[in-house]
Amino acid sequence: MVNIEPFIQKVLCTLAAHSTGQPGGYRRMLADPPHDAELYGTADAAILLYTLGELPAPGSAEYGGLSRTLQGFQREEDGMFPGAGHHAIHSTAFAISALELLDAKPLYPLKALHPLKERSGLTAFLDGLDWKHQPWGESTKGAGVYAALVLAEEADKAWEDWYFDWLWNEADPETGLWRQGAITGSGDCAADDGAPLFHHLAGSFHYLFNQDYRKRRLRYPEQLADTCLSLFQSGQIQLSKGNFSFVELDVLYLVVSVIEQTSHRAEELKEMVQAIGEHLLEFIAMCAEEPADEVYEDLHTLCGSVCALAIVQSVLPEQVQADRVLNKVLDRRPFI
Repeated sequence: MVNIEPFIQKVLCTLAAHSTGQPGGYRRMLADPPHDAELYGTADAAILLYTLGELPAPGSAEYGGLSRTLQGFQREEDGMFPGAGHHAIHSTAFAISALELLDAKPLYPLKALHPLKERSGLTAFLDGLDWKHQPWGESTKGAGVYAALVLAEEADKAWEDWYFDWLWNEADPETGLWRQGAITGSGDCAADDGAPLFHHLAGSFHYLFNQDYRKRRLRYPEQLADTCLSLFQSGQIQLSKGNFSFVELDVLYLVVSVIEQTSHRAEELKEMVQAIGEHLLEFIAMCAEEPADEVYEDLHTLCGSVCALAIVQSVLPEQVQADRVLNKVLDRRPFI
């Protein structure tokens, strides 16, 4: 059993160190200008605080500051939330999904995404993503457009049905991943004309949490179970070692969702979850051993590991000692 409380306290100290000093303002990197709030830092802070059960009380200056700071990143002219390091659809969905944790919404319509509210526009957009060479990075666009429009309440049920129909029709019958016809990589290296198989799995994670949000089933859960086990057993899933990352979150969330939808190879999948969970707990314990005055540099990757830790606690409670139950952010709303 691993006591995660020392790590949690270090995360809370890290959040305090990343604060800009203004209510609700945070920077992503500790090395960033200390008084400049940044979109990813502020959204990550909201997600971390929610996960740890430490969101400020509604009505407090900090709570209102988080909402106002996040809303302040939106451009009125097109409704997008630009953020450094990612495509504007990713940063927009990330900000809106953080606002949802605060029961808040964008101030302006998402005008730049309105062409995608037509079925023809949505289909052309999804068809046009680079599913073969960049399935991981492009998935944040394909999943982000759903999260942004749905959480902003700018998409109706008919639009959601179009979106999920497209995903159903384009699921790959051999791997269970998205998108059929684009998965040509094998092993841990990319094929000459495609990305590594793990990149398709990590990309598919982003579509899966949208489906789970509306309780839509996978089309090929058995094949996806086989794919997960093949990648893990062949050592093609590179887990966190020296740095925090989103890898454990992507894989654990996906495998747990598969277990909930099929009994196919269930014991092997549970053993996979156990192994990844134990690895993450060992990594977390090691990170907590660093000197008390040393805090973590990057709130974004830290956010990924803490969200993964919440899943580990829920599926392996006997392995985790804690004074609190962590909240799983993707159980509340899509996108990360």
